[in-house]
Amino acid sequence: MLTEYHLDALKEIVNTGIGRAAASLNSLLESHIELEVPSIRLFASDEAELVGNDINATELACVKLSFEGFFAGSAILVFPPESAVKLVSSLTGEHPGTASLNAVMAGTLNEVGNIVINCVIGTIGNMLNQSFDFSLPNYMEGRLDELLTPHKPAPLEAILVLLTKFKVEDSQLEGSIFLIFEVGSFNTLIKAIDSFIPAQ
Repeated sequence: MLTEYHLDALKEIVNTGIGRAAASLNSLLESHIELEVPSIRLFASDEAELVGNDINATELACVKLSFEGFFAGSAILVFPPESAVKLVSSLTGEHPGTASLNAVMAGTLNEVGNIVINCVIGTIGNMLNQSFDFSLPNYMEGRLDELLTPHKPAPLEAILVLLTKFKVEDSQLEGSIFLIFEVGSFNTLIKAIDSFIPAQ
């Protein structure tokens, strides 16, 4: 059962991972990037249609990685189109609407997504003394329901939504991280929090 204690522990873990991601992005991309996770929401697998209620764009840009190990699932970094363009433009210096920006869109967002997702999942693993194997980042565009569908058929247990804010060169951008857990995996995570992170 997910309690307020578990939610607080998850927020602490995720915020640590986001902090590491911001530091990595600042050094690798040579742009000052601030990341924060203002809220975390949990949905059961049969509530998937409710996940996208706060995301108005019909076509989204995303980077998706699968992970396996102590538990398994997928992590997806999602941007509304306007935020994706602003982020890539800020990081590359390419102007919005140009062919040169379109050419670097996938590669730039793949790099950002790979760093952010690896830092978040890696931090979960570090705090719980576990390790994970990751797939290569995969850039995609489409509707949220399509993006949340796993590549391989697998029953899902829960969807954890991390609503993030990216601040790049004084531009406030919105993004979301979706952690999609296969059956049994989210329960494994909760049990691990009980074992490795003492209640306050």
